[in-house]
Amino acid sequence: MARKGAAQKQSKTAAALFYMQREKVQEKGLAMRKLPRYTGIGILIFIAMAGFFWWAFFMPAGTVFQLYDRERDLVVLSVPIHAGDRLSLEIEHSFEHIPWFEYYTVTEDFQFNLDAIAVAGYGAGIPAEMDVPTRIEGGMVWMEEINSVFPRFSWITSDKYMKTFTLNEQEIFDFRSLPDASKIRGKIIKRRGYLSDV
Repeated sequence: MARKGAAQKQSKTAAALFYMQREKVQEKGLAMRKLPRYTGIGILIFIAMAGFFWWAFFMPAGTVFQLYDRERDLVVLSVPIHAGDRLSLEIEHSFEHIPWFEYYTVTEDFQFNLDAIAVAGYGAGIPAEMDVPTRIEGGMVWMEEINSVFPRFSWITSDKYMKTFTLNEQEIFDFRSLPDASKIRGKIIKRRGYLSDV
């Protein structure tokens, strides 16, 4: 009888263990079925966050032309610019007081190609001793096809003689608005991200 009782007890214990293990397996199965849903949601959130940070801080966001005052540590002009855009600078010759124009094109690698210079006078170095086509038209000496490339502009400005700067024939800056002898750098900056400064 004792054996029979022990066998029954062992049988009940085995059955209880079997049912407990089965419940654990069922609970684990439910958890495993929920896991892919949470993993998928987590992956989607990660992808959305990564996409936002790429857009905000790393995505190419265009190019801007900036004039920067090196002494005052101040950006005085920032405008969108593209390869092929045309810039021109108007200056008055400080001694002869005649108009002087410089014409540039933005290159594919975002530098400045000096295309032409037009000056209302000649003599004393005008036209310059360059092997470029030169003509006189409308009282201006035109030196063309110069094709000198500058990675940036560095100027010490004059509040009298350095006048306007244009982009695609639209005036974008008047240098006379700056203090005399301002140290100005002009450069093109490739912006990264729509929420970053650079």
